[in-house]
Amino acid sequence: MAMKNVWTTVLACATLLVAGDLALARNAEREKGSDHNGQEHGHKHAHMNGHNLLGEKLKQDGKHEVGKLANRSVTAEVKKGKVTNMAAGDLPMKRVRTKMKMAMTEGGIIPVAWGGALQLVQYEDYYYGYCFDDGFNFTCYWYPASDIDYVDYSWNEYDPYY
Repeated sequence: MAMKNVWTTVLACATLLVAGDLALARNAEREKGSDHNGQEHGHKHAHMNGHNLLGEKLKQDGKHEVGKLANRSVTAEVKKGKVTNMAAGDLPMKRVRTKMKMAMTEGGIIPVAWGGALQLVQYEDYYYGYCFDDGFNFTCYWYPASDIDYVDYSWNEYDPYY
C-alpha cells in the first residue's frame, strides 16, 4: 500500500515538472517572437517623429519625402495642413493610434517615474502612426492628432508586441 502511494506521488511530481518545463518553453518562444511552429516572426519597432520630419512641409500640399526604409522612399501626402496618407514603395501600410506619446524624443516612449513606480506618460489625445512592416522591422511615423486627417479613416490600436 505504501509503495502504491509513493509511486502515485512520483508520477504526480514528474507530470508537474514536465508541464512546468513545457510552460516555460512556450513562454520563452513568445518572448523571443516565435510562433507555435518555432518560426521567428518578431519585429523590432522603430518610432519616427513624423511631425519633425515634415517640418515646414506640413504647410505645403503634396507628397513629401520624410525618410528611407531600405531602398524605398517614405513619403507623406499632405492636404490642407493635414497628413492624409503615407507610402513606402511596395510595403503595406497600417494606420494605428495610441494614447502613449510616441517618438517625441529620441528614445521613443517617454517613461516617467512617479511615486517610486515607473509609468508611461498618458495623454487624453491620441497619437496617430503610419506603420510599415518590411518583414524584419515595424517602423512607425507618429503624429499628434492636430497633424492628421484621422476622421476619414479607420485606425487600429497600436500593439507594441506585434
